[in-house]
Formats: sequence, C-alpha cells, structure tokens
Amino acid sequence: MNYQALYRKYRPQRFDEVVGQDHVTTTLAREVIEGKVAHAYLFSGPRGTGKTTSARLLAKSLNCPDRAPDGEPCNVCPSCIGITEGTSLDVIELDAASHNKVEDVREMRVNVSTVAAAAGARRVYILDEAHMLSRAAGNALLKTLEEPPEHVVFILATTEPYKLLDTIRSRTQRFDFQPVSTEILIDYLAKISDSEGFSYDHAALGAVTSHADGSVRDAMSLLEQVAALGGGAVTSAGVAKALGIADADSYGRLLDSIHEADAAGSLSLIAEIAAQGADLRRFVSDAIGFLRGVFLAQYTGNIEEVANESRETIEHWKQYASVLSRAEVLRAIDTLSDALIQLRAGREERLVVELAVMKLTRPEIVQDFEALTVRLDRVERQLRDIKRGAPADTQTTEPEDSGEPDRPFTPTVVPAGPKVTPPSQEPAADVPELSAVPAPDERADHPAGTTDRTDTPVDADQPELTLGEFERAWPAIMATIRQDVGPRRHALLREARPVSVDNNTVYFEVAAHMHFHLEQLKADSGIEQAIVSAGREQLGRPVRVAFRSADSQTKSTAEPPEAVPDKDDLIASEDNAAPDPAAVVLDILGGEIVADSSETTE
Repeated sequence: MNYQALYRKYRPQRFDEVVGQDHVTTTLAREVIEGKVAHAYLFSGPRGTGKTTSARLLAKSLNCPDRAPDGEPCNVCPSCIGITEGTSLDVIELDAASHNKVEDVREMRVNVSTVAAAAGARRVYILDEAHMLSRAAGNALLKTLEEPPEHVVFILATTEPYKLLDTIRSRTQRFDFQPVSTEILIDYLAKISDSEGFSYDHAALGAVTSHADGSVRDAMSLLEQVAALGGGAVTSAGVAKALGIADADSYGRLLDSIHEADAAGSLSLIAEIAAQGADLRRFVSDAIGFLRGVFLAQYTGNIEEVANESRETIEHWKQYASVLSRAEVLRAIDTLSDALIQLRAGREERLVVELAVMKLTRPEIVQDFEALTVRLDRVERQLRDIKRGAPADTQTTEPEDSGEPDRPFTPTVVPAGPKVTPPSQEPAADVPELSAVPAPDERADHPAGTTDRTDTPVDADQPELTLGEFERAWPAIMATIRQDVGPRRHALLREARPVSVDNNTVYFEVAAHMHFHLEQLKADSGIEQAIVSAGREQLGRPVRVAFRSADSQTKSTAEPPEAVPDKDDLIASEDNAAPDPAAVVLDILGGEIVADSSETTE
C-alpha cells in the first residue's frame, strides 16, 4: 500500500479514539444505543477537530450489524469496511462548495427517496462545508431536511455555522466541536511518535501544538514535517526551522534585553533572527503572544485555567512576570502591536522591528507618558535596592503592592539655630493652630500625635518664603516623601494643596467635604515631619506646616446677607411711581413734545 499521511493513517475508527471531543462522541454513542437518532445533525467547529470523522463513525455505527453494546462499530463487517474505504453506497459524502446550486439539491432530493443498499440499513448524507450552500439551494433543502424518509439521516459539517440559514439550523441537532487542549494534544502526539519510532522532547511537541491552534490534523501534519526534516527526530530547532520562526528562547532574550536596558543585545538578537531566515513579522506576533502570557501571569492567579499552553511555557511566563514591571509589559505590548501594524502595511521589516526594540530598551528616546512611567519605575526600583543595601544597578523588580503599611518617618537631623519666640498675639479664629516639628532630642519625651510640639527654628537672616517658591518645589517634595510616608499617608496628602505662606508657615487647604482627611492630616505628625524635612532639603530653609478646611476663609470673607426690607420701606417704594416712559425717551434722545395737528385744527 502507498504511503499515507499521518492524519489519514491514524484517523479514528471508534468513538473513543476521537481526541478531545468526549462531549460529542458520548452523546452520539448513547443515541445509537437507545435508538433515539435524530434525522439531521449539524457539526460545527474549527478545522481538524473531527467533524467529518465523527459523521463517518455515526454512519458506521448505525449500519453495523455487530455493533458493540456501548455503540462502537465492529470495523470488520462489510458495512464498516466499506465506509472506512469510502466505497459504501449507503454513505454519500458531498462537498457543498461544489454542490451549492438548486439543481444539485434537486438531484439529492430524488436520491433520498431510494432505499438503502442493505435491508434495514440507514442512508447517511454527509454534507461538508455546508455554509457554502447558496441561499436558494438552502431553501430548496428545507423541506427534505425537515421531513426526510425514515431511513435517511443528514449530517451537515461546517466551520462557519453563522452563515447557515436560521431555518436550517433550527431543523438540526447541533454539536459544537472545541479546539483540543494543549496537554491532551501533546499526549496524543507522543503516542503517535512512539508508534512511528520518532525521537522527541516535550518542548518540541509543545511548540508543535502551540502552532496547531487546537487542530489535530494540523498538529499531525507539522509533526510529520518536522520528523522528516530531522531524520526522525522532533526537536525545537527543527520546529523553528520548519515553520520559519525564531527559536523559543528568543522571546526570553528579548525580555531580558528590555529589563536590562540592553539596546545592543536586542539589536544583535534581531540580526540573528534575520540571519536565520526567520519571518520577522511572525517573530513580532509571537513576541506579543509571549508578552500576553506574562501579562496574564502578573494579573491572574489561576493562569493554568486561563491559558491553553504547555506547563513549560506557563513557567516561563511566571518567571518573567516577576522580572518585568507591569508598566514595562503593557508598553511592550503596545509598541510591538504598533510595529506589527506597520509591518502589515509593507514597511521595511527589519528597520521597523529594530526601532521597536530600541524604544523598549531605551525609553528615554521616546517622549510619551508610557515611556516616562517606565523610566520612573526603573528609578524607584533602583532606590529601593539602594535602601536594601543592594547595588544601584540591580534590576530586581518587586511586585507592586498598594497595601504596604505606613512606615515611621525619620527625618534628617539638621543642627537647630536660635529659637524664634512666637508672637504673643492671639491667633485669629479662622486660622488653625500651627503644627511644629519637635526637635530630635525632644521626640522621646513627646511621642508622635501629641499636641505639645516645639516650633521649628527659623533663620531671621533669610528672606521669607513665598507661595510661588514653595509651589515650584512642591512636586519634588511629594516625590521625596512618597516612599517615606507610605501609600495611605501619601493618598491623604494628595488631597491637600498649598494656598498661602505666612512667616515661613505653609497653609494647606483640604476640600470642605473631606473632614476625615483633614482630621487625619492634623493628627499625624509623621506627615508634617516629612514635609518639613523634605522642604528644608529642597528650599534650604526651615518651614512650618498647617492644615485647614477650604471653607474656613470663605466663611470669614463672605458678604453679609442682604437685609430684608420692612413694611414701611415697601409702602414708600409703592408711593414712588415708576418713571414716565415718555420722559425717559425725551431725556435720552433730547427731543421735545409737539402737539398733534389734528387736535389744534379742531
């Protein structure tokens, strides 16, 4: 016998041999056993998932005289052998792509009325690619499909069921075939490789299944091609060479270059891929898929249930999810997606890819918000490493945690100058009590949160601080104290804004409805200490801090309500008649009243 392709050689001949479609084969076998076979079926699903094979198995089981109690055909009787070899007169397979006219359907209706070749047998019509039927042909088939003879069964197979007429779908029993999962397909390919004597490794079979997209036929065809290329050995390098794609470790090298800001390494990687003859467009597309896995690993705890990939691939995703920050991953996906659009538009492939990796490894060359975010993440990562005692160039990334507890702030000790005696006058009612920072030697006696605080010494020789000067330094102060006060305090401080400066005291206002924020800011001495310490560092002078509500000033400066007029005023206003309209016109236009001529004549 001539050589057969693997997908034909290992085509399932029993229901239990169909890969990954147990929900379909179990139902069909049970219907055959109980004698509850429908008159028409619709098998829909992706290519290579077993639709036509399941239709033949159903026809074989219906016409097998020695059918097993579980509904499996015997595969040795003349009927089973004829269906397997495609010579049975009771199973008619039609391709709707070439039989999509009304005349073809009319001929089918004539043949339906004929009896089966064997006594008691069922005649099965398998209409493949049923969505290719024209609208007129589909309407012509409706009557026969709805009420066929008792010995006739229709099976329609299609990859695009939505293109079928609603009236056809409503007359059939529908089964949806699903893409085969990666692990099931890897195990099946391993069995085929063992039967054929192929040497293989698990990673190579995983690469084959990932490019098959759940199609058993595509996976077996690619397995056969790789085995022929490697002389019976199925390797990852052979898969990459057969498909014209980059090696599996290329995507990890790309992410390492992004993490280490290694522009030269990323350009060398692109040069190697191009020298191997790999498709750069495919490389960019697969890199986006790899980054998607890293993204899922960062945000999903049960990634094994979300992604249909091999265990090795998922482990790689988890590894890089702890290396790259979330901002870097999202920016890489956006940048490579834009590059892929340019590649599909016919741009210079290598140049587009090189520019894309340069933008990822050197975000400072791009003037956009995402690049700035990545640069800030790298700076914060280096600062955290320095605080831990690690070298400044360490690229280890900690997972972002917004629930980090507040840490006590320890300001830099600055020698205190002469103490300035506060004014003796009583403060105004609308001005809040000033909060001063205790000296380092007094903090042990006065814990944070107490109201007994000493004033921060102010140098009388320096000019007074202005609001504009403080506002220019405020962003730097906020950035400095962000890591020191913790996320909760930082969130509270973001609701306050500096509005005035008086005698080196900076007044912060909080919105009138945020009473809780205001009370927390007033009661927390750690925030005040952090602002004072950072302000001294940025401004070169000591400052004091006070918090108040935004409505404290508006209440004092608001105009008094208009007095309600009394009864005498209202009566007096009524006595003053409204001005005569004619007098107003004369006054504005400078005219005079002239007597009517008709009245003069009379």
